[in-house]
Amino acid sequence: MTRLLWMLVWIWACPLALAVELLGEPQIRVVGTEATLTWKTDVACGTRVSFGRAEGKPDQKVEGPVTAIHEVTLKDLQKDVTYHFTLGSARQKLHTGSFQTGSAALTPAPPQAAPARSSVLDKVKGFFTPDEKPAASPAATQAQPRAPPTQQTWGRMETLRDHFERHGPDFHSRSMEDYAAQAWHFLQRARAGEVPMKWDDSDATLRIFDPRTRAFAAYGRDGRTKTFFRPGNASYWQRQPGRLIQPSSLPF
Repeated sequence: MTRLLWMLVWIWACPLALAVELLGEPQIRVVGTEATLTWKTDVACGTRVSFGRAEGKPDQKVEGPVTAIHEVTLKDLQKDVTYHFTLGSARQKLHTGSFQTGSAALTPAPPQAAPARSSVLDKVKGFFTPDEKPAASPAATQAQPRAPPTQQTWGRMETLRDHFERHGPDFHSRSMEDYAAQAWHFLQRARAGEVPMKWDDSDATLRIFDPRTRAFAAYGRDGRTKTFFRPGNASYWQRQPGRLIQPSSLPF
């Protein structure tokens, strides 16, 4: 009986001693003062997120069940604050990162139609509000290259719908495919040297920002889109990690 008991304890403890591996990149969804982090592991393990305002010094934590598909929601955060976090289990840290909270409203406001130009003079001079996308001329439309299929330009297809529903209205996207194509075209503008880029060696991420339209995007080492949106905070781009690079230094 004693031997059988020890065997059962050994069988239960062994999987916990094995190294846990992260499958893919964790996803972060921030709505107002709540942030939901989701990730997958190759085996079932505990769930823990440690976080705080000071980088490398988490002072809060949230734990969840033993599972291979993990989800943790951080609630009652302070608005307009950058939080740093580590996620994994009680035994092992699998990923570190940061996110920026928004306003206190938990439900994002519905997209609004772009405001009308204030006068005929604005039309003549070509003044546009930051959220307004001017219609392209027929000549410009013909000159713009056709984007490759969405499966070739978007990094993780299972995340596309969520990104489109949250950020598609920022760019007047008609569909998920249109949204992904716009992100691809944004990368081509960066390749042409039209907008600034940052390369982050720590996670092999290219980040691009257009100061005029406030469009921001992140891409993986393979050039596929991770996200594409308009940050609500004016200092968002300055806080992004990485070094400024020129098109000639692109790793892909």
